[in-house]
Formats: sequence, structure tokens, C-alpha cells
Amino acid sequence: MGKRVWTIMSAAVLLAAGCGREEIRVYRVPKEPQPMPEMPAEHPPPPAPRLTWRTPAGWEEVPAAGMRVASFRVTGPDGQPAEVSVIPLAGGGGDDLSNVNRWRSQVGLPAITAEELQQQAQPVTVAGQPAALYEAAGEATQILAVIYRREGTTWFFKMTGSPAGVAPQKTAFIEFVRGVRF
Repeated sequence: MGKRVWTIMSAAVLLAAGCGREEIRVYRVPKEPQPMPEMPAEHPPPPAPRLTWRTPAGWEEVPAAGMRVASFRVTGPDGQPAEVSVIPLAGGGGDDLSNVNRWRSQVGLPAITAEELQQQAQPVTVAGQPAALYEAAGEATQILAVIYRREGTTWFFKMTGSPAGVAPQKTAFIEFVRGVRF
């Protein structure tokens, strides 16, 4: 009988232990970020858009860096420097009002309204197509910028420098932009 008691007691202990309420526990574990796949070395980045232009007298072409496809150093008649950049951005590149207000902020001017933007937009052409020239002149810095949209890319042609370096170059800047070819 000892064996039978022992078996019954063991079964009772196991049943008692197994009759408890089963609790479901929930844990929150943050996902690990998926690493970006690296581009294989045999796949070079897409080529930069090809442009041609005539460099105005007194402008020095300098190596383009970063997002720029062209850069120039300009010295005004009184020796004041300015810089010209050509930057393409895929997609919209932001609306004109946001871009102009950012440039105005950079030179210490207040933001303008959409109505004021329309009044300030100066029509120019790039590669024979309509574009808009905007000016933002603060005490120490002046910006001339042309925004041109072409085939899903927004092109920014921008001259930045002291007012004494930028203002005398406005005509040359407009001629440069007009002469750009894609």
C-alpha cells in the first residue's frame, strides 16, 4: 500500500500545482532599427545633371562641393567678395515663400507674405524658360536667388555676399542664369 499512497500523493501534488490560474504576461520591447543596406561598390551614385554656362568676366569657378553642381567666387569692382552656387534639389525644393523667407532671415530681414512675394518676384529666364529672381538685402549680407523648376528638380542659382559685392554683379548674375543650358 505504500506505493499506492505515494503515487496518489504525487499525483495530488502535481494536480494542485497545475490547477493554478495561468497568467499571461505582456512585455514591450523596442524594435531594433533595421540597418540601411549599403550600396555595393560596383554601383556608383547617379551622375550629376549636366549643365553648360558662360562664366562672366571677373568670376572664378571653384570646385563644387556637397550638393552644389557649380560654384564661383566673385570679386566686385571695389574688391568686395561674393559667392555663387548652383544647387539642384529633387522634388519640390520647398515653396518659393518658404525659401525666400529663409533667405530673408539669413540677412536679418522679417518674413513677407505671399502677396508681397508676388510683388517682389522678378521674371527672368533659365535655358529659355520662365523663372523668378528674388532679392534679400540686409545691412551686412545680400542674396540674389533664382528659383527654376525643371523635370521634377528645383534649381537654385544663388549669389551671396556683402551688398557692395553683390549689387554691382546683379546684371552679370542674370546673364549667367539666362545662359545656362541643360
